[in-house]
Amino acid sequence: MYIWLSNVFVLSIKEIKSLFSDLILVLLMVYFFTVAVVVAAKGASQDVRNAPVAVVDYDESQLSRDVVSVIGPPYFKVPQKISAEEVHTDMDLGRYYFVLDIPPKFNENMLNGRNPKMQLMVDATAMTLAGTGTGYISAMLRSELGRFAQNSGRGSLPDSPGAVVEAKTVTNVLFNPNSLALWQMGVMQIIGNLTLLTLMLSGAAIIREKERGTIEHLLVMPVGASEIAFSKILANGSVIVALAMASLWFIVHGAMGVPVAGSAGIIITGMLIYVLSFASLGILLAVLAPTMPQFGLLCIPVYMLVYLLSGATSPIESMTENMQQIIQISPTTQFVSFFQDVVHRGAGWDEVWQRLLIMLGQGLFFLSIALLKFKSMLSKQG
Repeated sequence: MYIWLSNVFVLSIKEIKSLFSDLILVLLMVYFFTVAVVVAAKGASQDVRNAPVAVVDYDESQLSRDVVSVIGPPYFKVPQKISAEEVHTDMDLGRYYFVLDIPPKFNENMLNGRNPKMQLMVDATAMTLAGTGTGYISAMLRSELGRFAQNSGRGSLPDSPGAVVEAKTVTNVLFNPNSLALWQMGVMQIIGNLTLLTLMLSGAAIIREKERGTIEHLLVMPVGASEIAFSKILANGSVIVALAMASLWFIVHGAMGVPVAGSAGIIITGMLIYVLSFASLGILLAVLAPTMPQFGLLCIPVYMLVYLLSGATSPIESMTENMQQIIQISPTTQFVSFFQDVVHRGAGWDEVWQRLLIMLGQGLFFLSIALLKFKSMLSKQG
């Protein structure tokens, strides 16, 4: 065991030196965990921000002006007053996403307890913006109308004429109370980049040895297939995990202000186990692909499949039941759930140890297959 560990350590040092000798690859890894994370989190945000709003005000009362005044930056632009004839044309042209229609005698009917209805027209072509924005506007209107009802002596604003409100529902959102995509996108981008780099670098290390002819040098040394494979996983994996942790704490948590609830020890452990799983898959693909272009073509569909179905971009519950069961065999699915539990919800060892064991089992399974194929390849090279 001592000789095996010594050989893995020496080969890992050799692999790290080879990795850092490629300046373009080093710059690419740094880019993946800095600029790419920030751009993905902030550049393509789906949050409600400066959404255009218009108002058709038939009442022209102080209450209607107060209602309109609560809708504004930073979520919405200052509402523009338009006529009823302009509504359909302006919405068809995409000038406004939301149009609020305030009926005549709105103030008078409110004072008389008739509960008049306002109409909010929404352009649902931007589905995420429409759904979230509608909730924001509804909350703003309820708050302002409730304040008006209290000040005018009408009491709490009921849901319908004659309704008796016996209980009040209060929702406390502990994580991401404003539903900011920034909190989700930055962390998920790190998972995506970690997955892609682990797959590419571990496999590319094998392909590079074959293309440069240095694999023959390894064969004449007193080292086995497991030592060569583990050294490549250890060297590339340690660099990727270090960059991912730095990105999580200094870019996402520090610069973006996204809270990271979990401890560093749990996160690093999960990353290392996941890297073991996915790097083994990368080595397996490298054995199956004789050249770098073929390896790259194999990596792209594998990465797209496991990442898109992992729950990072869309909930697993939205898939069919059969697919929900099948995708559980992917280490990425387990890692996304683990990462969300730890980073977002502050889960501890007692809550995530089962997912860690599942990922470890998956990693050992992929590693055993990769080693068998790798030994077969080395025997043919010899």
